[in-house]
Amino acid sequence: MIDKTHTDGLLHEIGSPPPAMALTAVSVAIPTLNGGAQLLELLEAVFSQRIDGPLEVLIADSESTDGSIQRALGRFPEIRLFAVQRQHFDHGLVRSALVARARSPKVALFSQDALPLGTDYLASMAAVLEQPDIAGVYARQLPRGDADPLIRAQLECWTPPPEDNAAAGPIIKGLVEGQTLDQLGPLERMKLARFDNVASMVQTELIEELPFPAREFGEDIAWGAQILERGLRIAYLPSACVEHHHPPNLWGIFARHRIAHRQARTEFGLHAVPGLRHLALALLGGIPEDLRAGPIWALRGLPRRCAALLGQWAGGRQPATGKTAQERHR
Repeated sequence: MIDKTHTDGLLHEIGSPPPAMALTAVSVAIPTLNGGAQLLELLEAVFSQRIDGPLEVLIADSESTDGSIQRALGRFPEIRLFAVQRQHFDHGLVRSALVARARSPKVALFSQDALPLGTDYLASMAAVLEQPDIAGVYARQLPRGDADPLIRAQLECWTPPPEDNAAAGPIIKGLVEGQTLDQLGPLERMKLARFDNVASMVQTELIEELPFPAREFGEDIAWGAQILERGLRIAYLPSACVEHHHPPNLWGIFARHRIAHRQARTEFGLHAVPGLRHLALALLGGIPEDLRAGPIWALRGLPRRCAALLGQWAGGRQPATGKTAQERHR
């Protein structure tokens, strides 16, 4: 169940709560911090969706200062806005609190810089959740138009296209009867539990029973593992796509990999880069992959791989600690 001691008072609704009404067809929940023009792009796409029934959008904003929230409310005054103090932001708690306030049995979650493609995105994701033992479904991520070849290759590995291009259905992931996650190797456990709240949809009732855990990062994969251990399933729908990628900032690459691999070590037992010798071997081993994009990109890829591997090495050595401002928002 959602721990009210952690979520009560976390979000403060701005303005009067909406009058009691029937359930909406789909709710959309978006945590924000200085979302800029990409937030407005996301909202335009969300409000353009074709669904059977009413739609509500909930935003939890962490003290934005760029005017994006004012512009969003000016364009879409029906948005339900919640304020959260920036120093209290937590990826798991804020998302769980938004889901708890939604008026739909299905809640779509987006990062503020994701852009759903097509007007049937929400409907196709919701259709997957018609199967009651599927707790959540996540979408494929495609790079935005300005992404370079290295980013495109990384995203294709993270959320790959369907093996059969003609296949449009979901890929269902779950444990076989009698199996537990602990019986699998660390990498297998992480692959099976992979869930991504950059663009996902969850069953509201299940989140109320088994909320996203409190996490500075990686609340989605931690929740995926808990769902599988409950005997439920999660789904990946590669035909539902969003545009989303992180610009190749070396510090950002290091920071994301450090915290992700701290979680991988402490929660899944994966120690990907245990020493500097392993780091050097992995750095050299990645060059042929980058060469597929051409020699120039292989050279440009070296600093990024080095930053990522240093982050993995540092994260594997570091015990779980409190949040930093850099890590609270992705």
